[in-house]
Amino acid sequence: MCEMWFMEAKSTQAKLLNGVISITPRGYVDALLTLHRILEDKNVEWTVGGDLGEALQTVNTEPDCIEILTTKEYAGKIFEANSEFNPTKISLEIQQLPRIAAIKGKEYPIFARSVYSEFKIGSIKVKVYGDLQYRIADWEWGDKVEFTPDYVYVVGKKTAVVPLSLKYEFYQSLGWTDRAEKIRQALDRRKAHRR
Repeated sequence: MCEMWFMEAKSTQAKLLNGVISITPRGYVDALLTLHRILEDKNVEWTVGGDLGEALQTVNTEPDCIEILTTKEYAGKIFEANSEFNPTKISLEIQQLPRIAAIKGKEYPIFARSVYSEFKIGSIKVKVYGDLQYRIADWEWGDKVEFTPDYVYVVGKKTAVVPLSLKYEFYQSLGWTDRAEKIRQALDRRKAHRR
């Protein structure tokens, strides 16, 4: 596991991960700390995914929300625990991703299915996905997304994140070479620093 040090700045949270500085906007750090405070005694397993999960691991990306991956059961607990933020009713939803897959020279729409709810902590939108699955075009739904998370520390709070190796494979399989390249660069920086 990596050691991390944090330095506060006026509008951002900066962290050193394996010798690489990563900047996370202050609002996201505050929202994550709020989630930790609310969920820490609820026995809930949750993992930060999406762009924020990558940014927390020094990938050069800018988040526009907090995406939480969990199970259907824990999604319900997160919904209940965050009632003060007026979450949307939790329901099974299918959403088309804004980006298409490019596989073997052909383009296909991508869909995500999950038990879903969202709410805002201050100005930060939080999206909760329980038992997330993906489907390309009209193919069969894939298995529920399951993995062993990696961990980063956000102001001393151990925070589960989707492993970059998993994200790299996912992006490669969809033909998202630009996103895969950003992940590869972050992984290469880690390796270089370990030498």
